[in-house]
Amino acid sequence: MASLKPWVPTPARGQDPSNRNRTCWPQGLPFHGRTAEPPDPEKPQRPRFQWALIDLQGAPAVTRVTEPVRARPIHWISIGHSPTHSQSWSAIQLIKLYPSRVARRVAAGLIAGLLPLWCHPATDPVSLSGYNVDPNRITVSGISSGAYMAVQFAVAHSAIVKGVGAVAGGPYACAQGSAVTAISTCMVGAPDAKPLAEAAVKAAAAGDIDPLEHLATQKAWLFSGYNDGVVKRTVSDALYEFYKNFTSPDHLFYKTGLTAAHSHVTLAYGQVCNKTGGDFMNNCRYDAAGALLTHLLGQLKPKATGKPKGRIVKFSQSEFHTGEAWLIGMSHEGFAYVPTRCADQQPCRLHIALHGCKQYATLINDRYYAHAGYNEWADANDLIILYPQTVATTVTPFNPNGCWDWWGYVNADYAKKSSAQISALRAMVERIGSNHLDAGSAAAEIPAPSVTAVDATSSSIALAWMPPSTVPAVPGAGELNVYRAECATCPFAKINAKPVSGGSFGDHDLSPRKTYAYKIRVLDATGAEGPDSNVVRKSTAAEPPPCDPYRRDNASHWLEGRADMLFGFTYAKGSRQPMGLGSPLVETTLTQTKPGYFVIGPCQ
Repeated sequence: MASLKPWVPTPARGQDPSNRNRTCWPQGLPFHGRTAEPPDPEKPQRPRFQWALIDLQGAPAVTRVTEPVRARPIHWISIGHSPTHSQSWSAIQLIKLYPSRVARRVAAGLIAGLLPLWCHPATDPVSLSGYNVDPNRITVSGISSGAYMAVQFAVAHSAIVKGVGAVAGGPYACAQGSAVTAISTCMVGAPDAKPLAEAAVKAAAAGDIDPLEHLATQKAWLFSGYNDGVVKRTVSDALYEFYKNFTSPDHLFYKTGLTAAHSHVTLAYGQVCNKTGGDFMNNCRYDAAGALLTHLLGQLKPKATGKPKGRIVKFSQSEFHTGEAWLIGMSHEGFAYVPTRCADQQPCRLHIALHGCKQYATLINDRYYAHAGYNEWADANDLIILYPQTVATTVTPFNPNGCWDWWGYVNADYAKKSSAQISALRAMVERIGSNHLDAGSAAAEIPAPSVTAVDATSSSIALAWMPPSTVPAVPGAGELNVYRAECATCPFAKINAKPVSGGSFGDHDLSPRKTYAYKIRVLDATGAEGPDSNVVRKSTAAEPPPCDPYRRDNASHWLEGRADMLFGFTYAKGSRQPMGLGSPLVETTLTQTKPGYFVIGPCQ
């Protein structure tokens, strides 16, 4: 465990004075009957408790304070660079030092996760700047609770959101204001999309969200990992069905079949693909960020190689909410990746990327906002990536895992435009787009784009092309038709019911392990087709065997019928494999291989 240093106004000797050294205290928590503040070393403190820090990324343990501040019994501790992590320790908890060593260790296990700390970096966040970005044409994505929030934002503000990506997410307003529904139906159940779509229609009629006609042109990219036992595929299936109520299926692409557990999936960063937990960043040799950006925006320029050349900006989120940001579950600071051309006020686009539970920056540092895969694409394609941040809170609101509000922990308006978090995100969008310059548009000859087959599942294929660089003044110009041939000698047939706009197309209800050929034709203002594009071929994948994983704590496994309990220990139902203590603090992945028969571990 890293050494602990006493709290001092400046970095202690030997500590890194950069952003990797953080001074931490439980901001907003009661301290001697008042709001907690860093202690004044000139004022004696009433002898009550001694405190120390534990690292949740390692084994829970208590470290004695070996360097007392003026020998007073209450100590505030800053934490330096950890020898076990490439970044600073930011996952910390505050616990009471009990006189018994055994009692201290028991207390560490019981209290871990209950008292949040707000860790302020050594450098203060700056005010978020304005850029030459159109705030009325943005895209948004997220993982887990971030996926739920991305869908909420995209539906509530569908007039400005042109595409949404949801990794391990469910349908709009799924929880209906109930935490119980959130952790059951909306995580491991099978939500019914129809009543949720009807509720969205009512919300639009009441003016709580934008008119749903905008969803007809919104692109959606969905992802469910084969080994995701946290948000099961039935939940993401419901999101797919929800969108089919409002848009054409060709605007959707639903990626399944990858062996991923519950995680943000990357090309080459993170833990093994089928593992759940840790930072929820998994190396699956699949570029989820690139795949979803391509579907939402059209064919992109090849991503930059090497270290991204733009700049990560740390900005104050407190400017976008009246009052303390933590009162609405948001951190004091957020992050944005700004490519050099965007910083120079060249025309750029904005994409919002929302982390999941237990992925906020004060817990996992830069592992999401620097390694999710978006920044490399941003450099080459003039994209600003906005990384808003939540924070864990355990008093009011109760949000110990730092999730986005998708069940109403802040208030009942969580899925409406009036939601505190959605309002803050919208204000950030407006700030970033405050320097937008309308370059105008002029009629132009639309070149025949080159079509690319970018992805496939066992039943669908994703196509993309580079949209024209100029926007024609005549409505309808630049839309196109998509043609498909089902064998090498088969004729091409048009497969879109209406002209396709944008730069992508999802073809669904295909046969597994079959090769299809595609071409496109661009329409002019009169609806006449131009010449054929190139022909591209793509094969669908094999249908994977059924997989029914569940990632829960052992107590929930027992309560929900997947495990038996004997003398406080749990055993997988059917296989009787030992799972350990039947505790809400111990999590296990179980896979159901046949009705009523569970084994430990992911699907193979």
